[in-house]
Amino acid sequence: MTEFPKTTRFKAATKLACTIAGVKTDRFNEAIHAGFYPCAPETTPGRARSFDVNDIIALRLYQRFLDGGMSAKMAGSKACSVRDFLRQYPEADQVYIVKTAFDDGDAEKGQYREGYLLPDFDVKEQHLRGFSNLDPDVVSVEVFNFHYLRGRIVHAIEEAASVIGED
Repeated sequence: MTEFPKTTRFKAATKLACTIAGVKTDRFNEAIHAGFYPCAPETTPGRARSFDVNDIIALRLYQRFLDGGMSAKMAGSKACSVRDFLRQYPEADQVYIVKTAFDDGDAEKGQYREGYLLPDFDVKEQHLRGFSNLDPDVVSVEVFNFHYLRGRIVHAIEEAASVIGED
């Protein structure tokens, strides 16, 4: 596997973060104001948000979920679950989202139940062991790989940081 840098000392403002993630800035700001993307980096009036690499990974996944037909509310909830995972495992190369029979959300109400977000999981397992006394049946496993995406994000941020001046 090719080694890519996992982080950079630079952060991206909202416009650059959205460009890297393939998100329309206006739609993203609307999602924040509607409460659909609660994990957006904090800001103060008159200042742009500052996104680190893992913030942009979550933002990219948010757009992928939208592109896949998920509502903005559910896409934001799922992307923010991944962002929370990346706070706990900041250099994780992947996340396994393991859903059990107890993790069904209500799509009609726009509810997303995150399941268990794990840094490693044997996808051949039929039961989720060690997380409750029930060992519930595994219904599905989604895997998102961050290794290549993180490398591309670091490269894009550093390339933008190396350019001085405005067009």
